Formats: sequence, C-alpha cells, structure tokens
Amino acid sequence: MNATVRKNNPSMLWEIEEYWSKRAQSYSEEVRFEMAHENERNWMEVLQRYLQGIPGKKVLDIGTGPGFFAIGLAKRGYQVTAVDYTWNMLEEARKNAGDLADRIEFLQMDAQNLEFDDASFDAVVTRNLTWNLERPGEAYREWHRVLKKGGVLLNFDAGWYNYLFDHEKADSFEADRRRVKAAQIKDFESYAESDKMEDISRRLILSRCERPATDIELLRRAGFKLIYTDEEIGEQVWDETEKLNYGSRPMFMLRGVK
Repeated sequence: MNATVRKNNPSMLWEIEEYWSKRAQSYSEEVRFEMAHENERNWMEVLQRYLQGIPGKKVLDIGTGPGFFAIGLAKRGYQVTAVDYTWNMLEEARKNAGDLADRIEFLQMDAQNLEFDDASFDAVVTRNLTWNLERPGEAYREWHRVLKKGGVLLNFDAGWYNYLFDHEKADSFEADRRRVKAAQIKDFESYAESDKMEDISRRLILSRCERPATDIELLRRAGFKLIYTDEEIGEQVWDETEKLNYGSRPMFMLRGVK
C-alpha cells in the first residue's frame, strides 16, 4: 500500500498489515513447527468434532496466516478457501501447503469486509484473529452473512492484550514470564517488535473488553444462534510450553450456528 493511501486512510488496517508483513517469516517458522508437532493432530481432532453436522465440506479459513488450519483441513478432505489481509502471510501459507497448495484457494481479503456472496460456505474457522480487528462486530456480521443456513463458525482466541488495561492481568502476565524463565523454555513474548504490537493493541477495542463475554454478545447481534463456549479449549490443543507461556490468557472457543 503506498504512502498516499496510508496517509488518507484513518483505519489502522495498513498499520496492522505492515506489522504482520514483517513478522510473516518468523511466524511461519513457528507454525511449521506446530504442523509437525502433536498439536496438529490435537487441533484437527477438535475442529472435526465441532464441524460435525455442517451442511457440506466447504470451509472458509479467515486470517489464515501461514495456513495452519487451511492445510490441516485440506489434508482431511475439506474444500478450503483461505483469506488473509497480509500478502506475505499468504505467500508463506502457499509454501507451507506444498503439494496441497493447488487444493486450497488463497485470497487476500479483509476479514471485516469479505468479497464473497451470501451463503457461500458451510463453515468459517479462525484462530488468533479477532483480537487483532478494529471492527469485530462488523467481522462477525460478515462471517454470519457468508455462511449457509445451518453453517457453523468456530472462533479460537484469547484476551491476548487485556493485561495492558487490567492490573491483575498484568501481574499474572508477568508471573507467566517468571515461570517461563524458571523452566528455561522459550518465552513467546520475547520477539522483535513486541513493543510495536503492544502499541497497536492499546488502540484495538477488544484489548479493553472482557472476553469471551463481549464476543458472545457480538455473535448474538450478528444473528448467530446456539452459541457454545469452551473457555478451557487450550487444555486440549496446547502443549506444556504453550500452557506455561499463556497461563494467564486461556484460549477460548466460540461455536455459533447460522
């Protein structure tokens, strides 16, 4: 995106895209490790369990990043379309897909303004995306719109940056860092430009909101029904290193039906 467009665009979207463009390669390395790890099987077992009963096999992976969900589902016979706003992430996803790349449709697209017809997909899946959106309510409405009747949304996320606005959560976050150091394992919060991500997150609405309570209300407003929440899903999909790193920020799953 050129400088003139950025200057005239009040949205943070370009800034978020620029950040993830820089992190695409290092983040892809983390995801490749995950794809070769037992986590891949754990995640896919959860996805397939909660996708049971959808109208068909056509799945939209929103905010695919380096392609973890898209690749895992394509391996298991789903017809996958994967979208991300960051072109560099899509390039990493294509590489990571290898021989499966031709079976996945990769498209650059804003999660808050999808370019698909109504009722295009049997399921929408997404991981670690919603916290990163300026307009999560609009995103949920869009995701509802592109689902077929009876289609399912599976959203996995956490209050990743709530500690910036809550003293108790900030203390718990720092306690996680001490436990990680004592265990002599990798600290997932120690990476280049982590300060930049905190700066962006201070201006994102969901960093200030109680989650998943806020998401549940937004899902209802978007038209989703039969909303189910699992606030301990991390116990099923994370390994011990992740559990130590993210102890104060448990992952939740939201399942909604159109």
